[in-house]
Amino acid sequence: MQEQILNDYSSVVIGSDEWMNSNLQVTCYRNGDPIRQANDFKEWRNTAEGAMCWYEGEESNKPKYGCLYNWHAVNDPRGLAPEGWRIPEDKDWARLVEALGGDRTAGGAMKDRGTGLWKKPNNGASNSSGFSALPGGFRTLYGEYRHLGIYSYFWSSTSYNSHCAWIRILGYFDPTVIHTGSSFENGYSVRCIKDAG
Repeated sequence: MQEQILNDYSSVVIGSDEWMNSNLQVTCYRNGDPIRQANDFKEWRNTAEGAMCWYEGEESNKPKYGCLYNWHAVNDPRGLAPEGWRIPEDKDWARLVEALGGDRTAGGAMKDRGTGLWKKPNNGASNSSGFSALPGGFRTLYGEYRHLGIYSYFWSSTSYNSHCAWIRILGYFDPTVIHTGSSFENGYSVRCIKDAG
């Protein structure tokens, strides 16, 4: 519970919704239970429960990029999102992208441009929405870390089939938002949306 309380997230209103403008970095569920920290490659590969890590296992990456979570943590009934927030569904992401002009341009309005963390040229980046997406990379289901500085990957809470869930991807090379399905065992960033309920 302590970790959930200590993290203070700022937010931005985009369209009709309020979003966190930084990546989630909690290390316990809403009820106070710790999320399994799986820094070892083998441990990450072999877990079928909720797990989290920092990029390359380096806690120094947490303040900048937040944590990487597998989808089992995203979907855990104990609640990954802090009180008053929820994990966005695929339709929430679709509404966000539409409010920012659609898949071809919304990424530019979402990408941070002032920190120098994105690989150049970071095409189209304006961060006009205040979403402030950073290129936190991801962790493969095999345990390797990839794409720091190059891509942002974000989970939704919506499953695609029995093994995959919908995600959104932003890249340094253009302002598009990629919408695709991905294995539950990969590790991606999480952004939360305000719980209107």
